[in-house]
Amino acid sequence: MIEDAPAYLLHKLVSELDRAADTLLQARLGISYKRALFLLVLHHCGIVTQHELAVALGYSDPAVSTMLVQLAKDGYVTTAPSPEHGRKRLVSITPRGEALVAEGRDLMNARYDRLMAAAGVDARHYDELTGRIYRALATTNGEGTP
Repeated sequence: MIEDAPAYLLHKLVSELDRAADTLLQARLGISYKRALFLLVLHHCGIVTQHELAVALGYSDPAVSTMLVQLAKDGYVTTAPSPEHGRKRLVSITPRGEALVAEGRDLMNARYDRLMAAAGVDARHYDELTGRIYRALATTNGEGTP
């Protein structure tokens, strides 16, 4: 049965985790999971060009441009022309954005800890396995096989 296939279950797990994260962040912080993830990546990247941010997120340049407009309007990010190249824009997270990232991370970590406890899963071991699988996938030959 497809419901028992590991790849299908993993897809369903990720979908449900994304949906739960979106619901939690919308209810508690008034921001979507997609936008919170955008801020988290920017937090880790520091000041970057809009294109570098798009690459880090795995989004298209137009998608990042659209999201930047709203995040800037909400005071979470700033953009400025690059001094080296006038057509490039530098993106940085604001203190308000940093505060949202910290609060969102605390909410998500607490929810994750409760989920692992409810499932009877050793979170450290699960984290290690997830990291190993991710690193193996990241080093594939482009065809999904290590």
